[in-house]
Amino acid sequence: MTMENLATTTDHDCVADAVCGNGELIVAFASSDGDLVDQHFGSAQAFFVFSVGTEDARLITSKDFGYEKKDGNEDKLKPKLAWLVGADIVYCGSVGGSASRQLIALGITPMKVSGGPDVEELIDAIQSQLNGEPEFWLANILKKKQGPGENRFDLMDEEGWDD
Repeated sequence: MTMENLATTTDHDCVADAVCGNGELIVAFASSDGDLVDQHFGSAQAFFVFSVGTEDARLITSKDFGYEKKDGNEDKLKPKLAWLVGADIVYCGSVGGSASRQLIALGITPMKVSGGPDVEELIDAIQSQLNGEPEFWLANILKKKQGPGENRFDLMDEEGWDD
């Protein structure tokens, strides 16, 4: 895997503004330093977002939200949820039920990981799946990103659909 840490801008209104539209996975990590996933979603101080392809990954944007207490205050989720629009996956050390539901409603798959895993190792694991047989959850994300495709009308015809 090649990881590029290109000069990124942090002044995007949301992740979608940083995406080039190349069809790669857009993966966010709740991290204090960009190296380890060491933050709870709701109280995450920062998110680092990578565009992940089969052979390479590059940091496309990040955002610092500052220190947040783990107090159950739902209002602190709103700016994070709004900024993450455009991401496909967000990895965090923990995520509450309300935040999970709201992420899923935005089309973002929350992934809870423990032990402060290394961002680079998580990207390697995603790339291994992209180059092989993706797990069910990742296959669903890829299918959604691909869209209905050109053969959707052929499939409808095979199912006996009529005008």
